[in-house]
Amino acid sequence: MRIKSNASPDELSSPFFKLNEEFCFDFESFVANKNGKVKGNYNAWSYLIFGKISNPTNWNLTYKKSTFTSTGNLLLSSKYQSLLVLAEWETERKGTHNSEFTIRKKTRTDFLKKMVSVSLSELDFSKKYMLEMKNEKPKLIFKLTEILKPLFQSGEIYKIEHKNDKLKIEMRTEKHHFELFDKLISEI
Repeated sequence: MRIKSNASPDELSSPFFKLNEEFCFDFESFVANKNGKVKGNYNAWSYLIFGKISNPTNWNLTYKKSTFTSTGNLLLSSKYQSLLVLAEWETERKGTHNSEFTIRKKTRTDFLKKMVSVSLSELDFSKKYMLEMKNEKPKLIFKLTEILKPLFQSGEIYKIEHKNDKLKIEMRTEKHHFELFDKLISEI
């Protein structure tokens, strides 16, 4: 399948449509270069696109953007819009169920949880994120934080979860970050 426009004729000349179209085209090209498959839709307001790459393990990629305004004006300033952008990269890692962990943004109540929980700690290089784990710190955490450090520093990482032999990386970003994804799939 391909990524298709579901825009109305009025949206086709919008600069937001052109930006979303370019984003989706770049995603489709990246996945195609890795012999993967894509599907999804886009318009001036949003996109929801999926990619699947098998190189050498299966990776599922999802990018979503939703723009909400109360007036419906495409040229409205972004200060009157509510925007949700997210990206998720997910893969299965068979036989790794003993190394479950979650890295997530810190919340206001974490200081209370930290006092009663030995399994909750701040990341070594960022006080904005918390690490939850049951067993010893797996090597995968070191590798992930090393590769994804720019996204931790920019605050684009939302949550990384390794549970039930699946690794899921959630971000709040409008960027593809293909260079980091390539590094990730080649090193883990």
